[in-house]
Amino acid sequence: MIYRKDSYVSGSMCDCTTRLSVLAADGIVENAVTELMGDLKIDGIVAIEKYKAMWLFVKNSIHFLRRPAWREEFGVRSFISYCKGAKLDIDTVIESPEGEILLTARTELAAIDLESRKIRRVDTVGCTEDMVHPGEEVITFRRFPKFEAESNTQITVRSTDIDYCFHTNNIQYVRFVLDTYDTAWFKTHDPALVEIHYSGQSFEGETLDIGRMQTEAGDLFSIKRDGQEVTSCIINWMEK
Repeated sequence: MIYRKDSYVSGSMCDCTTRLSVLAADGIVENAVTELMGDLKIDGIVAIEKYKAMWLFVKNSIHFLRRPAWREEFGVRSFISYCKGAKLDIDTVIESPEGEILLTARTELAAIDLESRKIRRVDTVGCTEDMVHPGEEVITFRRFPKFEAESNTQITVRSTDIDYCFHTNNIQYVRFVLDTYDTAWFKTHDPALVEIHYSGQSFEGETLDIGRMQTEAGDLFSIKRDGQEVTSCIINWMEK
């Protein structure tokens, strides 16, 4: 099955350049993933109520080819590209009405048992191999190096950062990272890749430390709670 949706870049999706923002792109990808899972009856609500499990985003890699501008139309396709063992991969493609690929993404998910807190096989939460559609792009996840941060920012998790599982919504971590840049940066740089790995959870009222270092491989981020990493990220930028 392939989930499809036609849309356009609305005002709330734009950054200061009037093009699709990184945050909005991440939101489109995550919404496509969850809508696909909903159509397949394997979404997060079903997992909790029927299978006593919870889906967690493990990794998300978004590759930008061209960011559409305000009011520009686009189509979204999302499909399962891998479903075996404890791993579920979902690919998302955003393209113009003429078929120009604007963005590609791969999202890796895992299911956690609500009682034992152990990772479950995906076939115990409704996934079957006949749901798989062959991947159209070769997307591999990176291994992030350990690093000493050049700069640190502290934020407090607020009530509006929390999702229905009562921990910080995945998209908020992307916002936390992007907020370390100023407007001048976004005016002079375009994103080429954003990849984020989720290794833990955070909750309302907690303080998070956001460490950042610029390297030749890209800008590296580590988000920690009490010294323990909960999320890591890399962003590659291109000068305009």
